[in-house]
Amino acid sequence: MNNQANEIAPAEPAPQDFKAPVFSDDKLVLYFHPYNFYSQKVLLVLYEKNIDFTPYVVDLCNGEQYSSWFLNLNPKGDVPVLQDGAFIIPNSPQIINYVESKFRGERHPTLKPYRPDSLEYDKMSTFERAFTRLPVGALSLGSFIHDDLKLSPKAPFIGPVRQSCLKNNDKVMDMLRRSMDETDSTICLSALKQKLDIQVRRRNLVASRTDFQRVLDAVRNVLLFVEQELSKQRPRKEWLTGDELTLADVSLGLLLQRLYQLGFENYYWGYGKLPLVEGFFLRFKQRPSYHKLMPSSNFEILKEMWSMTPANYKLGATAGFLVGHI
Repeated sequence: MNNQANEIAPAEPAPQDFKAPVFSDDKLVLYFHPYNFYSQKVLLVLYEKNIDFTPYVVDLCNGEQYSSWFLNLNPKGDVPVLQDGAFIIPNSPQIINYVESKFRGERHPTLKPYRPDSLEYDKMSTFERAFTRLPVGALSLGSFIHDDLKLSPKAPFIGPVRQSCLKNNDKVMDMLRRSMDETDSTICLSALKQKLDIQVRRRNLVASRTDFQRVLDAVRNVLLFVEQELSKQRPRKEWLTGDELTLADVSLGLLLQRLYQLGFENYYWGYGKLPLVEGFFLRFKQRPSYHKLMPSSNFEILKEMWSMTPANYKLGATAGFLVGHI
C-alpha cells in the first residue's frame, strides 16, 4: 500500500531532525500549533481559567509531530499535548478535564459551574457533545475543495493559502506513512495507522460534494438547535446555559470563529438567518481570551503558509494581505 502511494506521488523530503526541548519540572508546558482547532480550544480554556503555562509551538508543516521525541509524548503525533512535570496529558478533552480538576478557586474560574445532577449541567453536556461530534477537519478541508459554495474566507484561509492547505494535507499523509515505516514502537505504529485511516476517510468524505453536503447539513442542524434553545431563555441569558461562561460556550464560540474564517457566516447565520447565534458570536468576540488567542495565531499561520506559497502567487497575495492589515 505504501509503495503504491509512493509511485503515484514523489515522496516528500524526510522531516527535519528535531531535537527535544528541555523544560524544568516545575513548568506547565503546552505543545500546540496556534491554528490547530483543538489547540485553540485548550488555549481558550487556559486563558479563561487564568492558568500560567509555557507554550511550545510544534512545527506541523515540517513534521515535528512525527519526530521521535514528540511521539514519545503522544504516539498519535497529534497536538495539543500538556506536560505537567512527569504527567503527560494528550488530546484536548483530557487536557481540559485535567486543568479543570487541578486549577480551581477564585483565581481559576470553573468552566463547569453546575452540580452534576442539575438540569443546567445536563444542558451544558448536551451542547458540548453536539459541538464535539462535528467533523471540523472535514469541514475545513471540504471548504477548500468545493468552490460552488461561493464562500468569503478570511485570513489566513485566503487565496493560494487554501491550495497550500490542500497540498499540506497530502504531505501529512505521506509523513504518516514514512513514520509508520520508520518506527520501532508497536504502540506508535498502531496509533499512526489509526490516524492515517482517519485522514484517508476524511479526504474521501469531502471529495464527494454529496457527502460533504451532509457535513454542512450536520453543522446547520446543530446551529438551528442552538438558535431554538436560545430562543427559549426567559429571561435572556448571556450564554448557552446561564450568565456564566461554560465549556460549551467555549466550544461554540470557537466553532463559529472557524466557520467565520472559512467564510461560512452568510451561509449559516448572516442576513438574519440565526440572529441569536450571531449575537452569541458577537459577545464571544468581546472576551479577553478571544483577543489573546486570535492576533498571534493569525500572524503565525500567515508566516508559515507564506513560506509554502508559490512565488508566482505572491504578488497578488501581498496586495490582499496589505489591504487587510493597514
